[in-house]
Amino acid sequence: MRISRFAGLAGLAVLALLAALLIQPATAAEGEKDAKTLFVETHKCNMCHGVPAVGIEAKTKSESMKGPELGGKVKGDFAKIAAYMRKETEDKKHKKEFKGTDEELQTILDWLGSLEAQE
Repeated sequence: MRISRFAGLAGLAVLALLAALLIQPATAAEGEKDAKTLFVETHKCNMCHGVPAVGIEAKTKSESMKGPELGGKVKGDFAKIAAYMRKETEDKKHKKEFKGTDEELQTILDWLGSLEAQE
């Protein structure tokens, strides 16, 4: 009977260890994938902007629609950038209004800012 209790406890310990491994925070690569997915698939920023550091090219062929290439260049006060992206400023405005959440925008900006060393 002692052996079966031990085996049962060992089995529970193994399951607990596996569960702990599966519930790990996102790695840097996963975080980059999330930001890249937001940039390319969710908000389609690559329609106008390229990110050469990670091989993203702007899809538009129109020079008047093409925005600057990004990566390491996006710096500054988040509130000002968010207001610009959401067309909430009186001065120069982003061509297409960003409709995502603050968290999504922050994820994209953090990712773009982190690419500076890679350029």
